[in-house]
Amino acid sequence: MNTDVRVTQKRSRSLVLGVGLLLVLFGLTAVIALFIRKVDTSSSSGADIRAELPEKVSGWKGEHIYYCQSEQCAKSFLSNELNVSNVCPVCEGRLDLVSLGERTILPPDTIISRRLYKNDQAESITVTIVLSGNEQRSIHRPQQCLPAQGFAIEQSSQINVPLNNRMPLKLTLIRARRSGVAAANQAEMIMAYWFAGGGHETHDHFQRMAFMAWDNLIHGVRPRWAYVSLQTSSTSGGKLAERRLIEFVSQLYPLLKPGAPVPQ
Repeated sequence: MNTDVRVTQKRSRSLVLGVGLLLVLFGLTAVIALFIRKVDTSSSSGADIRAELPEKVSGWKGEHIYYCQSEQCAKSFLSNELNVSNVCPVCEGRLDLVSLGERTILPPDTIISRRLYKNDQAESITVTIVLSGNEQRSIHRPQQCLPAQGFAIEQSSQINVPLNNRMPLKLTLIRARRSGVAAANQAEMIMAYWFAGGGHETHDHFQRMAFMAWDNLIHGVRPRWAYVSLQTSSTSGGKLAERRLIEFVSQLYPLLKPGAPVPQ
């Protein structure tokens, strides 16, 4: 048989096989789409995490952070700095508990709760809870947004938070600094986070996606997921800040569970 004919036949078989696989993928996608359910957003709370952060966590007191919605101003203020909670003291623009950037980028059914906690030693930790809506982009890995905010990630690791009457809670810990600024001239940003939803907890974004796919296709449910992040800073190598976050999470975690008593 002519060599050119054999090559042509081989290419034809490859083309047929490729088209066949493509049709199979389209068919599977169509079948999966029939079973995809929307997130139940009728409730303001997630299945596993409270939508609102507590005002107090042991020796820490939390303040809401208000954001000016004017693009020209875009300043932020703690609630104890304001005389009127919905008016910017700088430009008299409208204030909101969600920043303008978050409001613009995230889907409207996303719920965000944030407080800045301080203790008697003037240490501070910013805690944010993001509850997902119907769209996947409600929650994304901080490794995606930190570089866009001007941070260079120096290290990513896992830490364990001891908790009473259960296994330790796993968190992803990130250490980062502002890009283009000498390390000696800035504090190190220390961030820790985990995800919770549908009875699952994980520090890994891709494991969260696997849990979501399993619950959706096998159990026919699509619960609302929560992304809990904590951020502090350090000028002493980060070990003290890491211990600070671990201790804080061990005290915060029980208060985030639905039905837990609210600290007075």
